Amino acid sequence: MSVELIALLMFGCLFLALFLGLPVALGLGGTAVLFAYIFTPNTLLAAPSAFFSTPWQHILVTVPLFLFMGNLIRFSGIAEAAYDAAYKLAGHLPGGLAVATVQVCTIFAAITGITPPATITMGQIAYPSMMKYNYHRGIAIGSIGAGGALGALIPPSVPFIFYGLLANESIGALFLGGIIPGLMLAIMYSIYIIIRCKVQPEMGPALPKDERFSVGEKITAIVKVWPFMVLVFLVLGVIWLGVATPTEAAAFGAGGALLINLIYRKLTWDILKDSLVFTVKLTGMGLWILIGANLFVNVFSAVGAQDVITSLVTSMPGGKWGVLFMMMLIIMVLGMVMDDWAIIMLVTPLFVPILNIMDISTLWFGVLFIVNIQIAYLTPPFGFVLFWIKSILPKNVSMGDVYKSVTPFILIQILALILIILFPELATWLPSTMK
Repeated sequence: MSVELIALLMFGCLFLALFLGLPVALGLGGTAVLFAYIFTPNTLLAAPSAFFSTPWQHILVTVPLFLFMGNLIRFSGIAEAAYDAAYKLAGHLPGGLAVATVQVCTIFAAITGITPPATITMGQIAYPSMMKYNYHRGIAIGSIGAGGALGALIPPSVPFIFYGLLANESIGALFLGGIIPGLMLAIMYSIYIIIRCKVQPEMGPALPKDERFSVGEKITAIVKVWPFMVLVFLVLGVIWLGVATPTEAAAFGAGGALLINLIYRKLTWDILKDSLVFTVKLTGMGLWILIGANLFVNVFSAVGAQDVITSLVTSMPGGKWGVLFMMMLIIMVLGMVMDDWAIIMLVTPLFVPILNIMDISTLWFGVLFIVNIQIAYLTPPFGFVLFWIKSILPKNVSMGDVYKSVTPFILIQILALILIILFPELATWLPSTMK
């Protein structure tokens, strides 16, 4: 049997397993074991190595620490305080509450490192508030979805950790590389919302003048969110200043989140237990996917399929740009049917050799990768953020309403991706200041 056919069958078997509802880790690992048994039995010896060596990579310590930090923050009440401050600052603008939602999602993303907490928390807080002030459903849902998706890009991003591990790229550099694109997207969302609501006031009316807030009230609201700023500095500031490694920064962040909950008197045994259980479950899921992906890639390379993929992609017309376009397209399509962690762990080991051959920066590509993942989060039919939003919205909101609401924000994400491709310094300048 030809290597090309084996490669096609491996991917076909993997997607069939996922379509049938098997867990991603089992689909990856099961496909690998099946094809190894048939074509290269010797590679089955890689299975014990994948099981025992993968979890012991020291950088993976950051994953449970950041997850624990993010989950504690959900219970701290800071999200409500931050939304109140943003609401008081921006409520007088056209679409001000939607802009406030994006702002708080941006800050929340800088603490949680993953997408679900910001999406679900802001959906529960911001959606009823916007409905109270007669906002159009499209702007309300779209701002929550787009803002929530920033959790994958703005550090401490867990997807960056997995990508950096597999691409042998600095986690600290990736974190800094995600800051400017993340803030750029948040600003682009806000500008779109304000312009849209200025042109169509019924989409997002400004707060009535008699309900606006004094300067004193605004300052008081801002002061209440000081823990956010401290936690962001603990995590990102110490990395940028060279004071700590990402692993040490994760420990600072987790300790800081615990302290904030104590200060706010929010920490109970139930909250601590829920946070630990959530952390263990999500970390365990990530490790199993990583083990399964490790097995899959080892077998894929052993049968010679990696060489086929490399040859196929590098022969694309357009040289470096043709290769980049093909990779971005593959990631976007995979994002419609797989979660971000699985995509990163599956395609990064396949793409990195090609990136090295084409002399494409793995740091720049990593930022493009995660921006693309955000697009996939909002893209029908299986964008994960869409389903998280739907789960917390009233029953009279259909999935079709959700799809229509996020469409303008998907276009903004694509524009941002194009800008980062055209101007790589958007992703590479801040990391260069570390050297």
